[in-house]
Amino acid sequence: MRILPSVFQAVFALLITMAIMPHSSASGQAAGSFVSEEPQVQTFCEGSPIKRFGFCWVLDEAPTLIDDSTFQTGNTAPRIKVHPKESSQIGKNYIGVTTTRMPRSTANDYLPAEAVHLIDGNVQTCWMSRGQTRSDAQPIWIRLDFAVEQTIDRIVLRKRPLSPRSKLGWMPTKDAVEIGCGMPKTLIIKGGRDGATWNTLFEGASGDTPEKLECEFKFPSTPVKQLWITATSLQMVENILYAFSLAEVEVYNTQGKNVALISRGTGVTVNSTHHTPGQELAAHRWYWPLHYNAGVKWARVGYHDDPINWHWVEKKKGVLEIDPITDAAVTELVINGVQIIMSLNFGNRLYSGPAERITPQLWEWNYDMPKPPTTPEALAAWARYVEFMVKYFRGRVHHFEIWNEWNISCYWGDHPNLDHFLAVTRTAIPIIRKYAPDAKIMMGSIAGFPHGISKWTPDNLAQQEKKTSYLQAIRSLAKEVDEIGWHPFYNRDPNSLLDYTRDVQAFRKWLTSIGFTGHCMVTEWNYGALYPTFKKEDVRNVWCGPFNCSELEKAKYIAQVFTKHAGLGIESFFCELYFSHFGTVDLSLMRSTFQADPIAPLQPQAAYYVTRNLATIMDGMEPAEFKCTISPEPDHMECFTFSLPDGRAVALWRGGLAKDNCEPVSVTLRLPFSCRSAEAYDSINGVKQDLVVTPRDGGLEIRDLLIGDAPLVVRMTGN
Repeated sequence: MRILPSVFQAVFALLITMAIMPHSSASGQAAGSFVSEEPQVQTFCEGSPIKRFGFCWVLDEAPTLIDDSTFQTGNTAPRIKVHPKESSQIGKNYIGVTTTRMPRSTANDYLPAEAVHLIDGNVQTCWMSRGQTRSDAQPIWIRLDFAVEQTIDRIVLRKRPLSPRSKLGWMPTKDAVEIGCGMPKTLIIKGGRDGATWNTLFEGASGDTPEKLECEFKFPSTPVKQLWITATSLQMVENILYAFSLAEVEVYNTQGKNVALISRGTGVTVNSTHHTPGQELAAHRWYWPLHYNAGVKWARVGYHDDPINWHWVEKKKGVLEIDPITDAAVTELVINGVQIIMSLNFGNRLYSGPAERITPQLWEWNYDMPKPPTTPEALAAWARYVEFMVKYFRGRVHHFEIWNEWNISCYWGDHPNLDHFLAVTRTAIPIIRKYAPDAKIMMGSIAGFPHGISKWTPDNLAQQEKKTSYLQAIRSLAKEVDEIGWHPFYNRDPNSLLDYTRDVQAFRKWLTSIGFTGHCMVTEWNYGALYPTFKKEDVRNVWCGPFNCSELEKAKYIAQVFTKHAGLGIESFFCELYFSHFGTVDLSLMRSTFQADPIAPLQPQAAYYVTRNLATIMDGMEPAEFKCTISPEPDHMECFTFSLPDGRAVALWRGGLAKDNCEPVSVTLRLPFSCRSAEAYDSINGVKQDLVVTPRDGGLEIRDLLIGDAPLVVRMTGN
């Protein structure tokens, strides 16, 4: 749980909890409980506390990520660290994140790919390691310990037999095998008797082919108490890139009996397991408070296999329940000053089928998606779910989104269909209006964005509308919804986004022309810094795009994107705050290094600290229009203007490709008003410096200002 930093805030939290508890009466759950663990001070570094979030250590002050230097040539004023604020201490900013699933109770935990399936005697179940970007990035191993020493002469590694199933939920990976069929290309098998000395029983190519369901390894009879299998070159496995994934490890003694079964007392240990999509229960307890530590004011929940999705809420016809831990997690966000966008979505096979799961031993998400509601019965059930959710969470949640990324199959659960989506949306809208009249309704966020729209002619726009379902949906719903969200890019080359600001302005102009009077949000975007990055031949297998950058470059891009959207008056949500499982994409502000099991501890990336710095400095900054002149103007100059409660601000940086070591350029900033004082704030190191201001012609000049590729925020107060 979070302890708010003052008596006032504690009282405020109590009042919020008391206010929202009546809205939870639908299930009888208390809304005021907490789900996370209070971070503890572990130690200090240069006087700054280091807080422990589980086994994640976060510096309480802004770290110095790059060498400290002046923001204005010749300015000798000191650079002073700005202490980061938590979300509860911030009035308002435009910075949000998507949550990495939601905390849940053990009753709703679902971990189908655990290592125990290697020794359960069932070839339909399986284990899978976490994904990695390369086949040899890190050896993945399985260790078996027998209850008593065994004399063995044969080992069989079995794949999961395939069965027909839908692939609509796939994140496509060309030429990848299915989960449970990830036989390594090369491996080492060792046996030991004392846990210290190991004898090699096999080393080399596995001999696997696509047609094989098993690989057998024979050797002279050998006494062993432990067995150690190390995969040194991995296969590509669907959805996550390179992984080790098998159904069974069978170990035969000289009597021909499989002694690797758990029923024989055998135990199994691995150094990596793919626990997604739900993440580990303990990880949520540790990392959930990072939302508030980072200072974000917005969180988006329910957009990807969460306990609040329909198929989790209604697991038995007519019985709708909210997981109490998930319920408490929502309350905890609210108490700590975070606003929530809640996605209401996804099918329920009780009504939309298929009634029986083809692969019940695997995750429903990606592998066995339920279809969306399309029949009268299914739409009526969908309406009951929407009503239940809105009644349950009103008062805590003020923004309800109707389906995430309905325009792609892996989120719609079927081939996308505009008419069906409109029916689902128009079923939900009057229910939300009735039971939460003050809440905002968001049309289901779209995967994509009309890049280039600022250069389209009217004929181009008309042609794009005819062939783009999400533009047709927006036109149909423009006058019925309050908010529209989009997902413009994942790891997109910044040089291809130089027109993005103009495109957003053109898109909003089009929205106004079709009758939309509401608000826009960018509800997902991402930049990643993968280590190691992909090999060239694997780029085609990456759904999120091949662009990669260094950790510091990622931090700079994130600062740019957050600042740009804030300057446009648009809340934007980085996807996601913490995540450790995909090999294909760095969906996290936290650093994942070597794999470990059951949980790989995460540590803050530079991007985490930079997000926290921005969240603090942008408290109270609102987009505002006033003239500013920059001379000389560098290539790809970005400039956004803001109002402050006591003044004005300008954010400046150079766009395009960022660099770890960016040489700043000197410019003069001219503004048509005077000020009492001005200071520059660096989003990378989290420091501020008083600036030298020169009055000129009733306005001001800030000369010799040094501009790099990370936002520099110049704040001016007084007249």
